[in-house]
Amino acid sequence: MITIPRVLRDKLGDEASEALVDVINMNEPSKDLATKADLANLRTELKTDIAKLDGKIDNVKTALEGKLDTIKIEIEGKQKLYFLILLFVMLLTNPKAIDLLGKLLGLVK
Repeated sequence: MITIPRVLRDKLGDEASEALVDVINMNEPSKDLATKADLANLRTELKTDIAKLDGKIDNVKTALEGKLDTIKIEIEGKQKLYFLILLFVMLLTNPKAIDLLGKLLGLVK
C-alpha cells in the first residue's frame, strides 16, 4: 500500500493524490506476474527434462531390441542344431527313418 506524504497531499489535493496512487499501483510489477514467470520457467525445465528422458528411454529400447534380436538368432541356431542331432539319433537307431527321410526329401520313391 502506497501512502502519499502530507506535504504532497496538501499540494495535490485528495483526488489527485488518490489518482497518483492508482497510477503507481497499475505500473508496479505484480506478484502474480512473478509467480507466472516462475511457472513458465518451471514448465520449460520440465519439458527439457522430459525430452532428455525420452531420449534415454529410446536408447535403452534400442539396446534391448538389439539384444533380443541376438538372443532370437542364438535360439534359432540352437533349435536347428537340436533338430539335426535328433535327426541323426533317429537315423542311427531306426533303419526305417532313413527311408522316411529319403521320401520326405524326395530322394526315394
